[in-house]
Amino acid sequence: MVCAQIKQDSLLDLASPDTELQFQDNFYEALKQKGIENYTKAIDALITCTELYPERAVVFYELGDLYFKTKAYSLAEINLQKAIVLDENNFWYKEKLYQLYVHKEDYNKAIAAVKPLLFKRQAYQEDLVHLNVSAGHYEAALSQIEKLDAQYGYTSERDQTRVNIYLQTDNQNDHVQFLKNRLSETPENDQHFLNLIYTLSQYGLKDEAFATSESFFKFHPQSHIVHVALYKFYLDDKAYDKAINSMKIVTSSNVLAPHIKVKVLSDFLQFVKENPAYKSVLAEVEPAASLDVSNRSNLEWAAYYHEENNLLKALGFYEKELLKTPENLALIQTIANLYLETMQYERAVEFTLTQLEFFPTQTPLYLAYGRAQFHLQQWDAALEWLEIGMDYIFEENETAKAYYILMADLYTKNNNIAKAKTFNNKAKALNKQW
Repeated sequence: MVCAQIKQDSLLDLASPDTELQFQDNFYEALKQKGIENYTKAIDALITCTELYPERAVVFYELGDLYFKTKAYSLAEINLQKAIVLDENNFWYKEKLYQLYVHKEDYNKAIAAVKPLLFKRQAYQEDLVHLNVSAGHYEAALSQIEKLDAQYGYTSERDQTRVNIYLQTDNQNDHVQFLKNRLSETPENDQHFLNLIYTLSQYGLKDEAFATSESFFKFHPQSHIVHVALYKFYLDDKAYDKAINSMKIVTSSNVLAPHIKVKVLSDFLQFVKENPAYKSVLAEVEPAASLDVSNRSNLEWAAYYHEENNLLKALGFYEKELLKTPENLALIQTIANLYLETMQYERAVEFTLTQLEFFPTQTPLYLAYGRAQFHLQQWDAALEWLEIGMDYIFEENETAKAYYILMADLYTKNNNIAKAKTFNNKAKALNKQW
């Protein structure tokens, strides 16, 4: 029996190097196949490795990673969990399992998986906030934010997450109290005042918002930004002279951002429409040419002056807008027609020809060009382009009717009575259809 046992042990000893060699061959083959993205062969080789040495954590980690890559998420989870059980101190195994849960949007499991990683770096602690929000654990998210604020100081991103939680949970009291706390901690920070004023206004706490604005004004008497809030309150209270004074401070400020000025200007335009007695104030607050106003403001000013029949002023703002939105066809047609209405015929010719290079199928541009040349008495040039534009009249509408009438007039000027009659008949035929 003893001899037999020695013989058996000797055979095991001889088999062990072969088993290790077989393991190494399969393991490195798996890594090679993984590198060339032949994941099926890599998985097969690793499964062989698990059969040879079922206690080696690295094999299960690699299997988990491959199953993750091939979207076999359940198998990925099982194998990564096995790797962690076999090597419970390995950070990267735990990190990969965490990545898997985040990818699957399994937020509760991700929360549990990230906790052992928190010691490594701050980013994981920040992740925990967002995971709790995504899972609907708002109190836990706020608690984690408090910890991060205490350890690392405030950040605007964390503050915004906190505010989003208050809004999602309709927690008005905590929202307002949080902003008051921020303000009391750093009253010299203008933004904290503005955040509180805006939030109080959003919650309908107008009197408190107004009182906060006045407190801000007392604390920062030279501040320009306080007038952004005061202006609106004065308007609502019909204290128009005070509102106009605050509005002028905002629009003439050299420290306020352009988008803030634009918002106030837009509000004032609406006010003037409803209170035309204050129309003369517009001349004092019209935005300077150097002001980088937003698209909305340019169009609002243009529309206002258009309604007031101040076409040159309107045209100036439409042209500013076109610099920002050069492919806006409706705007291009409006500008072309305004050149005609303001009798800038040569400018209309130049403008429409330029635009036709980019929009060669737009019959309204051919029509505007033809009208401009008609007024310049360039009959042949007008007809040359109008004939080209005829190919792009795809429907019989008002534009087509105006097109035919203009061509009839041009052929009349050229003494081509037959052609003139043809286009007059086309225009009349459209009248009968309608």
